[in-house]
Amino acid sequence: MPDLIGRLKILAFATSKFEMGGPPVGLYPAMFNPETFSVSHRVVYDQASVPGHTSSEPRFRNIETQVFRFDFLIDGTGASGEKREVFADILLFKYVVGYFGEIHRPHFLIINWGTFIAKCVLSTMNIKYELFRQDGTPLRATISATFLEHTENKLESLLANRASPDLTHVRVVREGDTLPLLTYQIYGDSSYYTEVARVNQLDDFRNLKVGDEIFFPPLIT
Repeated sequence: MPDLIGRLKILAFATSKFEMGGPPVGLYPAMFNPETFSVSHRVVYDQASVPGHTSSEPRFRNIETQVFRFDFLIDGTGASGEKREVFADILLFKYVVGYFGEIHRPHFLIINWGTFIAKCVLSTMNIKYELFRQDGTPLRATISATFLEHTENKLESLLANRASPDLTHVRVVREGDTLPLLTYQIYGDSSYYTEVARVNQLDDFRNLKVGDEIFFPPLIT
């Protein structure tokens, strides 16, 4: 099992209410952290032309869902010190991000890398094979994937439950957990992780110990 601390991870959930907790149904740890990734924003305007005028005032319509783009390199040569079977790793990736029969749709996902956390769903996936054994099986591949941000009722749910005693939680740290990720799952917002660290008197929130208990108090507004 590779060390997951500091790795980009994709966690899969069977329900869109996963910001309130519940175990993931799948986990894909990236073999290498990406060198770059992109976040796209698009603001949509109506620009209906007026007869007799050469231009018109753009009228705001809406802001489209954010799009995240990542490349995931899989290396089966062992040159980096870690070795993965390319086909097996691609199958794991497809299971985590892809169609899930029990809910009749792709999984709901959390992408977590350090303090970057995005709730999203898979949009597109392309695989490029680059190096092969003599029998034709791939030794290296790059998965290029785009994800659409998923924000269904997040703010509304957070506001409705801030004063609820149900938002008092104690979580046991598991392999691959980070404080921003746990904070996001509890409150729907990772920005509270510094307050959680203060409440739990954590000197180094980046190095959680497996088995430790973390207390998440109710939010006070």
